[in-house]
Amino acid sequence: MTRTIHGPLRLAAALTACTALLTACGGGGYNLSTPPFAGSPACDTLTGELPAQLGGYDLERSDVTGAAAWGDGDVIVYCGMPEPGAGGDCIDEGGVDWVAQPPTDARTAKMFSTQGRDPAVQVRLRNETTDASSVLSALGPAVKGIEAREPCGAAES
Repeated sequence: MTRTIHGPLRLAAALTACTALLTACGGGGYNLSTPPFAGSPACDTLTGELPAQLGGYDLERSDVTGAAAWGDGDVIVYCGMPEPGAGGDCIDEGGVDWVAQPPTDARTAKMFSTQGRDPAVQVRLRNETTDASSVLSALGPAVKGIEAREPCGAAES
């Protein structure tokens, strides 16, 4: 008999696989891995519009599709992530709905993902003192290129 995983279980399995993919390399200050859905045209556009400075850090050169880092991995952006599941605090910064998420690794102090956009964009901040609000607001113009389906909480109404 064949079983199908539905809803929250499928999302949990996808997020676990993505987290393993993104943290598998280990090593130096930071490593970037290609997000699972990074090949989308929306991610190509987004990575071409990222700011040269973010959170007080300069953009680092990277040839990893769908990923960018500022500073020595102090701010990392992944485009092409699965959309986050329900839950978490939703905030609007820079005209984009973001959901605060628990960090998935020991190097991340704060983590946020876009809500209602496919593919999703994930932001990881290494330092607790980095101003998340200013980072997310500065990413707004680039992220707005990914069509928004619905604002946070719309599906719960």
